[in-house]
Amino acid sequence: MPTEEPDEPDEEDWMKYSSAGFGETDYSLWDDENVVGVDEKEATDEENIGLHDQLNTHMEEIPRAPSPAGLKHLIRIGSCDHCIGRLGGKKRFDQSIEASGAEIRASVVEVDTHLETARTEVPLCPFCENLFEESDLLADIIHDAIQPYDVSRLQLGARIPKDQVEAEEEMRKRFGAGGSDALKGGLVARIAQNLNERLEGVTLVNDKPQILALIDVLTLTVELDIRAHYLYGRYRKLERGIPQTRWPCRACKGRGCDRCEHTGLQYKKSVQDLIGNPLLEVFEASEHAFHGMGREDIDVRCMGRGRPFVIEMKEPKLRKIDVEAAMETINKNAQGSIEITGLRDSNRSEVVRVKDTPAEKSYTIRFRVLPLSEAELAVLTAPVDLTHIDVQERGAKGKKQSSKRKRRGDKKNDHTKPLPSVIDVPEGPDEATLTAMKKPELVEKAAELGLKKTGSKADLIQRILGAGPPAPVMLDLPSDELIHDVVQKLAGVKLAQRTPERVAHRRADLIRRRTVYETSAPVIEVMEDGVREVEVTLRCESGTYVKETVHGDGGRTQPCLASLIKAKCDVIWLDVGDIHAD
Repeated sequence: MPTEEPDEPDEEDWMKYSSAGFGETDYSLWDDENVVGVDEKEATDEENIGLHDQLNTHMEEIPRAPSPAGLKHLIRIGSCDHCIGRLGGKKRFDQSIEASGAEIRASVVEVDTHLETARTEVPLCPFCENLFEESDLLADIIHDAIQPYDVSRLQLGARIPKDQVEAEEEMRKRFGAGGSDALKGGLVARIAQNLNERLEGVTLVNDKPQILALIDVLTLTVELDIRAHYLYGRYRKLERGIPQTRWPCRACKGRGCDRCEHTGLQYKKSVQDLIGNPLLEVFEASEHAFHGMGREDIDVRCMGRGRPFVIEMKEPKLRKIDVEAAMETINKNAQGSIEITGLRDSNRSEVVRVKDTPAEKSYTIRFRVLPLSEAELAVLTAPVDLTHIDVQERGAKGKKQSSKRKRRGDKKNDHTKPLPSVIDVPEGPDEATLTAMKKPELVEKAAELGLKKTGSKADLIQRILGAGPPAPVMLDLPSDELIHDVVQKLAGVKLAQRTPERVAHRRADLIRRRTVYETSAPVIEVMEDGVREVEVTLRCESGTYVKETVHGDGGRTQPCLASLIKAKCDVIWLDVGDIHAD
């Protein structure tokens, strides 16, 4: 018997609601919401009005200082007196920033007494994070740190985290008066005010300081940057074999080894050390650096008025010294190796002047006149292409250097430069060539060489091979009159000087145009061995290679004295006579 299924619950007839209008149902969407009374809402707003975070959505409603509402807001958010004075825009001419801030706070609290405890409720100033409370401590640190130093110009600086600077700047532009000092400037000014009251004879400056005191606000420490002290003078190098600056040992590169006796120096003495080392004790400095108006070779003396220089004393504790006593000490310790004159205080800009001044120089050079072969003369007079882009001339315009040009050395054949300094030495015939010759030809060859013509063919071949190559054809030595005439005519000549072989490893491979301005009458002496020695004075353009001007450097300097007189010029010594500067 089939059972009856139970009746299913009636489904909601949604069709009857299909035409219902808005609000015609009994269900409300807002039944679960709590209704807040008007009095309770106003109380909540009053509790949150002092929180700075709640103001971010309606900052436009808070005016900037120095309006009364703006000043009231600065106090409400917990600003310190210094930041209130810095941002309030109410400071008088004869009033300190901190006093201005205290005055503003007192005037606001007098009206709104509930703000009297705002600073204690928010103990961290939102602008400076209480940095100004540490200004006296930082001033004490700086004052104690500079005591060992002789200083008359002091500059202050501060290292503040970038995020803190950006946050303070945003708030200052939003709440502070227009033209208010930034955090870094205000902090430095507060510390400077403290130091001005305690330091005598010290001027706080914004440029060219002797000491820069850099404040780190994170660690509350001070780092001192001791600027160098500069001295200008002229030195005369009276002894050969002394380099101008320190020359590190070639073996150990300055680290110290047995070869250099653990000094790290190739030469024990240098002009730099002879001048700088005595000054280290005078200035109580840590190190020195040397800047000269050019430099002479190690085997060249510097005479006349001397070469201008600036010596840099690094991190000196003393700056006011007796320069006359210092010069006397240097000259005494040098024991005749060098001599300095005209020592005086200088500055960094004079270093640039000394390094960049293209001063003319006078040189005295002595050389021996020796025979020259035709092959050697051909090398000295090899053609030079002066239209190449590597040609360098002082004052020239419009000549650009190729970035692809080799700057160092001369490792590839370059036919636009002087020919290689290779002398074509004639060689004698080889054995195979002589064997192929007939005996009459061998007899004729032996006669040309001044050899014995008798004997068998084998004897003639051995005799010719033993004689070696023919002697080179030598040119006649020039007369004294020719040497005088050539030296006099060298004045006004513009030379083409390719970088000498002796400095090619450290100088750009260029062809430089340099001028010989003046020459003196040469002094010619005949020595005991019959060889003539010539001494002449030249006044040349700055950067002229004088030794190469005389001997030619295998054709790398043209014209040269050797090619003009057609004789080999073997340089004996060279002196710098004067440097025409100042």
